[in-house]
Amino acid sequence: MNSVAKLDNPFDELLDEFLDSLMNNYRSVSENTLRSIKSDLSRFLAFGYSKKNLSVEKIFTEGFVLEYIAELRKTGLSDRSLSRHLSTLRKWFSWLEVVSKNPRLKMSIGHIKGPRLPNLLPRALSVDEIDSFFLQREKLTKSWIDYRDLALFELAYSSGLRVSELVSIDDPAGKRSLGSLNLEKMEVEVLGKGAKWRRLPIGEKAKNAIEGWLKFREKVLFDKGGCPIKSAPLFVNRFGKRLSVRGVQRRFSIHSLHSSSRLSITPHMLRHSFASHILQSSKNLRAVQELLGHANVTSTQIYTKLDYQFLSEVYDKSHPRAKKKN
Repeated sequence: MNSVAKLDNPFDELLDEFLDSLMNNYRSVSENTLRSIKSDLSRFLAFGYSKKNLSVEKIFTEGFVLEYIAELRKTGLSDRSLSRHLSTLRKWFSWLEVVSKNPRLKMSIGHIKGPRLPNLLPRALSVDEIDSFFLQREKLTKSWIDYRDLALFELAYSSGLRVSELVSIDDPAGKRSLGSLNLEKMEVEVLGKGAKWRRLPIGEKAKNAIEGWLKFREKVLFDKGGCPIKSAPLFVNRFGKRLSVRGVQRRFSIHSLHSSSRLSITPHMLRHSFASHILQSSKNLRAVQELLGHANVTSTQIYTKLDYQFLSEVYDKSHPRAKKKN
């Protein structure tokens, strides 16, 4: 199945309304998520319209959805990607059930099960690995981009922020939009999932790194004519615009390539490490839930498995009768 081309079909307007509904009802939904949802639905509709003389009644059937998923599987998509496509379709059909006046568009596919996914534990770095990562970043910090990246990485680990939350933060002198920073109080406030605000502490290392970046930031924000650029975002690119989620991910990839270790460190890995290290020290699952901004403690409980994994490794290395003989 080919990638989606722009099609002129009667569902374009409905698709736009659906995306607008997501933005209005879930203010914290990221641009990246919206792009994925639009891409998935466009691909589904394109598949329907690639079938000649296929009526609306035939597109909006359980059989057609199953045919589409089967076609996706033939393209070699992973089980995780297939599950994402099915999740997008569930959201789409659930929304149509509520808003559409056309009974032919009302269909529930909640009973269609996606592929079973392995319960993979997130990769958390050890404290030594964290120290090594930041020590190398400090040694390599020379340009303004290096100072920005160091502040970005330190804040990510210090407060356990999602990438979307990191890039939403405005500088201390700017107006609060989706996130604000208060270095004097050593705290940051962000708008997380579910449009919920949460306030988080900032560690000394992160505070120092941010202050170092702010000194360079003032020198960076000038246009070609030498006029200052008034920019609210804390983390900006070379054009003075807000750094994007993709931009942050790209910077992590670049730093991983130049790392002395063989680890490919991601933004989410620092968030996982933050949660794991806090839990190992405090044993307070409720506090970790609040810090991460999880609506349900079930999402946080995965870190108890990480904590057990850590304790198990300590046991294996320390207990005289736990050591395996060669």
